[in-house]
Amino acid sequence: MRSFDSWNYEEVEDAFGLISDDNLPSLASWLEGGTDVTFKANEVQHIMLEQYKKQLLQQAKNWNEDELKFFFIGPLLTLIDFNTEHFKPYTQRSLSISKNGIETSGKVDFLIAKGKVLPKIPYFCLHEYKQENRWDNDPLGQLLIGMVAAQAKNEIDIPIFGTYVSGRNWFFVVLEGNKYACSDAYVASSDDIYTIYAILRKCKHLIDSIA
Repeated sequence: MRSFDSWNYEEVEDAFGLISDDNLPSLASWLEGGTDVTFKANEVQHIMLEQYKKQLLQQAKNWNEDELKFFFIGPLLTLIDFNTEHFKPYTQRSLSISKNGIETSGKVDFLIAKGKVLPKIPYFCLHEYKQENRWDNDPLGQLLIGMVAAQAKNEIDIPIFGTYVSGRNWFFVVLEGNKYACSDAYVASSDDIYTIYAILRKCKHLIDSIA
């Protein structure tokens, strides 16, 4: 069985009939959360984000993947708090898909899904956080194959939201039906961190509306 970490985005497109659509409305709607006052950080959260930003600016070139995850991504996601009565976060959970004669599986770094012990209905994948200046694989491809597997696991037709991270750069992705769209980079060591935070809070709101 092929592993998630061996896919690039073109292979995922060809194998599962995906089409890149930069004008996908669901991505535009999600990203609008970055400027929506509803999702902006309050005073205390703003202070914490400022600390995360300064630490990332100083350490992005030095951290390995585990350090990036432990010292920056984890605290940022904890600040949002994706635990609700309808869904919760999971880490390093396995997904698989068997479709079109293709079998592939892998672990998703961070997953938001319905379920108490096991993820039943996935809504969001954060996959492939890489240290600065390391591009030994295709992070978009590995995120996409995880999102395709999440989509196949669900019994309902809903958008799948996703994010991949390379050092200080964050990219947001939506998969809806056979179409997907990817944002430009948001730089977390700049004031983009406040936009990233708001976009992730908007994601929580969108999931809550369909969970």
